[in-house]
Amino acid sequence: MTTLLTGSVLTACSSDDDASPEAPVDAPVSGVSVTVDDTGDAPREPLVWFSDPGEKETVFRATQGWGQTTEGDDDEEGEDDLPYDDVTMEVPVSASSSTDGNELEATVVAGRPTGDNTDGNDDLATAEGFTMNQKYNQDGRVTSRGFSAPEGASDAARSNVERSFTQMTDIPVVFPADDLGVGARWTVTGQVDDQMLGVSMRQGVTYTLLSREGSRIELDVNVERTPSVQRMSGSDLTVTDSSSESNGNITVDLRRPVPVSGMIETTTSVTYGETDSAVTVVQTSRTRSSWEPA
Repeated sequence: MTTLLTGSVLTACSSDDDASPEAPVDAPVSGVSVTVDDTGDAPREPLVWFSDPGEKETVFRATQGWGQTTEGDDDEEGEDDLPYDDVTMEVPVSASSSTDGNELEATVVAGRPTGDNTDGNDDLATAEGFTMNQKYNQDGRVTSRGFSAPEGASDAARSNVERSFTQMTDIPVVFPADDLGVGARWTVTGQVDDQMLGVSMRQGVTYTLLSREGSRIELDVNVERTPSVQRMSGSDLTVTDSSSESNGNITVDLRRPVPVSGMIETTTSVTYGETDSAVTVVQTSRTRSSWEPA
């Protein structure tokens, strides 16, 4: 079996042509469910988002990586291997939130982004001002999301900043209706697209409330992902195995739509094979999202 499967990561390539101005584009929003494993210790209080029109600046770093190995047959093992590689983009962001009394709305605006490929940073800088708008409920469930690129942003720059923002929103911080105390644990389940593997994933994010002081909370974060499909589109390959691991800890201010600080890292491996072949193809993707005060 000879199979070459390629992934796509953040890039910082150059472009001589500017993209035409774009109107805001709506992005799909997947629904989530929330289950409570433990309401934690007393005293217990609701966890809800609320608005603050003041702008807060944060530095967001998005790392995306991908690799592929073949296993199971000495003649073909390693034939289609693609060594793991990753790239990191740093995006200063300015975030604010408002409310109409029912829904909240968050606005996140990119500052001047930079990437590992310094030769492409002038092009990447054309996406400065890229904006994400989200409407969401007090529990954090997003009801709509839209992206808009500044006039003059190149296609490559727009795409890369949008990918980094999508990575940030792939881990939704949604709260249950229950009153919660320190030690509370709940799981937010939904669907995400693995941007490197090109596969839809069923995702479960388990949060543990480590501390709360006023509007600021600290959360331990554990992410599990499994493929939602059993066959690779356009091929005879089927999913024979998958695994995921993660680690994460974030500090959130309930007045701010973007974490104050912290890091979430995920690793997902998917194994593909055919029933009449001993050869398997293992693809691994990794993401790392981190936030720190500007």
